[in-house]
Amino acid sequence: MLANQPVDLAQLRLSSMARGIVAAIDDVDNFNYVARKLAVIPTPLQGRMARRYIDRYNQKKQGSIYRANRWLSRTIARLQPRFEVLFRITQSMPLPWHILSSVEKTKEYGTDAARECMQIAIDISDENQHLDYAEIATLIHEKLSTFSMCRGVKAPFYSEKGDKVPIEHIEIALLKMQCEKWWARKLKSVRRQYIELLEIATGQVGKDLYHCPKSKKSKRRGISPYASKLAQREYSASQESGRQFLEMMELEGSDGRVISLMDAVKSGMANTDNRRNELMLRIRETEELAEEIGYQGVFSTITTPSRFHANSPKYQGTTPKDANAYLNKVWSRVRAKLGRLGINYFGVRVAEPHADATPHWHMLLFIPKDKVQWVNAIMRKYFIAEDREELIERYARKKELFTAYKKQRQAWGFKKSQGIKAKEPQKFHRTFSPRFEAILIDKKKGSAASYIAKYIAKNIDGYQMSDHEDDETGELIKKQVNPVQAWASTWNIHQFQFQGSPSVTVWRELRRKREAVDDPQIEEVRAAADSGSWKDYVKLQGGMCIGRNARFKPFYEQTPFGNAYGELVRRVKGVLNTLSESVLMTRLVEWTRQLKGTAEKNQLKHNALVGSADLSWTSGNNCTPIAAGDSTQFAFNDFGFDKDQVKDHEKDLKAGRQIAIDGFIYRIRDGQLQVLDEQRAINERKRLDIEYHAHIFAQKDSEALPEESMIDPIAVLEDMTEEERQALGEGGSVVHYGRVYFMEAEELKSFAQTNLERVTPARPIKVTDIHWQRARELVNLAYAHANNAGRNTPTVGGVDSGSDYEYAHQVLAGETEQDWWDVAAAWG
Repeated sequence: MLANQPVDLAQLRLSSMARGIVAAIDDVDNFNYVARKLAVIPTPLQGRMARRYIDRYNQKKQGSIYRANRWLSRTIARLQPRFEVLFRITQSMPLPWHILSSVEKTKEYGTDAARECMQIAIDISDENQHLDYAEIATLIHEKLSTFSMCRGVKAPFYSEKGDKVPIEHIEIALLKMQCEKWWARKLKSVRRQYIELLEIATGQVGKDLYHCPKSKKSKRRGISPYASKLAQREYSASQESGRQFLEMMELEGSDGRVISLMDAVKSGMANTDNRRNELMLRIRETEELAEEIGYQGVFSTITTPSRFHANSPKYQGTTPKDANAYLNKVWSRVRAKLGRLGINYFGVRVAEPHADATPHWHMLLFIPKDKVQWVNAIMRKYFIAEDREELIERYARKKELFTAYKKQRQAWGFKKSQGIKAKEPQKFHRTFSPRFEAILIDKKKGSAASYIAKYIAKNIDGYQMSDHEDDETGELIKKQVNPVQAWASTWNIHQFQFQGSPSVTVWRELRRKREAVDDPQIEEVRAAADSGSWKDYVKLQGGMCIGRNARFKPFYEQTPFGNAYGELVRRVKGVLNTLSESVLMTRLVEWTRQLKGTAEKNQLKHNALVGSADLSWTSGNNCTPIAAGDSTQFAFNDFGFDKDQVKDHEKDLKAGRQIAIDGFIYRIRDGQLQVLDEQRAINERKRLDIEYHAHIFAQKDSEALPEESMIDPIAVLEDMTEEERQALGEGGSVVHYGRVYFMEAEELKSFAQTNLERVTPARPIKVTDIHWQRARELVNLAYAHANNAGRNTPTVGGVDSGSDYEYAHQVLAGETEQDWWDVAAAWG
């Protein structure tokens, strides 16, 4: 090649972005220098490094070109020992770099992936028509599992051991892998983690704190601890986007209350103050319980082998998620060993990152005093079993490490004299201390809660830690430690986990109920939770390490086929007393999320004239009245009806009847023409049907209700008020003298109310969650069957009538087979 001739970029292995940036350099020597330097590094890194180089190159300062070239040379020299790892990471990219580097392109690829999965399913189905349905579904699941794993996404219900997967799980998995939204969520996480892995592998995450002689202050060279600057920016943008969404929305309850969604979130565990306070309360009172039963507190610090650390020469390109999975796997072996020995323990575990993003654990465990050495020895054995030779190598450097310890001790003493609270260095005296270290809690130095309070605050928001030094970075801990939060969010790592503790879900549900309840057992534990006594709550639950034998458990409402993927959806609705099997319902109000101002707008619609142009808003209201005055014609004109339509319906309306036109129900009440959304009216009737059948099932089980013939329908109707009879005529239910009535097939039916004061004390009717579940299944099936036949509400009839409810009873009794389209309509 001739001197002063630019190299041919086409002959070099450069990305399109790097090639474009290099082409913009005018000086031939710099052009050739940069092109050759960039060609030796992995392709995904070329564009980013080229951008950083050109930013320095274009600075209008003397010597900027020299500094840019020096930076490039230094950076590549630092990365060169890790080229093997970097090439291995880039070669295993789940998606092409031009897709992963863009948020929008990654989201668009989710749509393509869903379509490709659908096409694969169609092709396999067409090619294997000779097989039965289950075999075809299994083949499709295996193929799509391979497809998704190649893109960094684990398929639902995928078994690495080749275990047989139930057909129900396969169907759920196939629905998910053909859904654009599911792919978008999964690929979003894949993209964030892969890009962050590149940042970690190239040294952009770490301590990198140095002392500047000129300013005499500590500075950084653009490297961020815990999480890269890119991850922090994306996390902050995500938080801001979420905050804006919360401020735009409101919640409207079934009881008419309207609250801001932001206020609702702030009142829960998403509020860092609430989260921190609850954690510290549980830790402090757990310690008090341990003291009562004579347990010793032990504070342990556990780290991973060198191959997981990005700042180690032995780094193999693993992710923080891999490192945390390793710690979880080893801890599971420890737990199994302790379980076989019958050793109880309880406490809390905190997962936090080193400066290079590798997680390590702090565990505060309370152990029987005569078992402390056993537990420490078992944990030490398991956590130093892997790569033990590196610990032996470290022990061989004992003299060198002791000299370093003395220097650390001097530095710690100086910080202490300056009022900075830093961690006291520990003397190196045994082989296993670098990876596992256990300290007995000394009450003279402080409580167990004080040992771990720093780590709790640091990993949440840095509350009251401004005078404490960060063990990882050497800097003072700041309020709102975003890098740690960004780290946990990026890698989906659970930061806090209690060991051997009763359900905190039950604790939180009990605190939702502020009023006393009738059940004395539930009231006792509710009062303890309401007063904030975690210690009393644990005792009433049966104590620590009670596990599945806890006296109170969350009560879930289970909805089969409750989402778009046909999964069983479980929602917490209350607290179950396992001794008496009674339930305390804590979530009685159903909340609807909507744009802020919707409730106010609906209220204005309720009090004002509604024109035909406003009909779309009435779907949000169960009943939207309009000022009709004395003229029904005037009101109907606002809805676009002509005189003939008014004449057809005016008589019925004035007689108190309701009419249905174009999906809406119209009626006159108190001199006003009211508009009811038909779907909301159907939903209300469906709710009443479920309530009715739940009590019917309970009545049949208890046989506490008298015969139907003992009730005189005419006498009951005559005894009712005009409003009660009117409600019955409209399909509603009425509570009258302790019984609930509604019209069904032109006969007045009744059943006993659940109020125990209204029934015979010796044979009370007890409506359990089993009765409610049976009622939901029956009503959902009947409505689905009616809807498929073109009816809004199911028909009711006697035996062999062919009604929708008779069909539903037969299906639940196993007397007939359920139509598959009714399954989809009932739960889809």
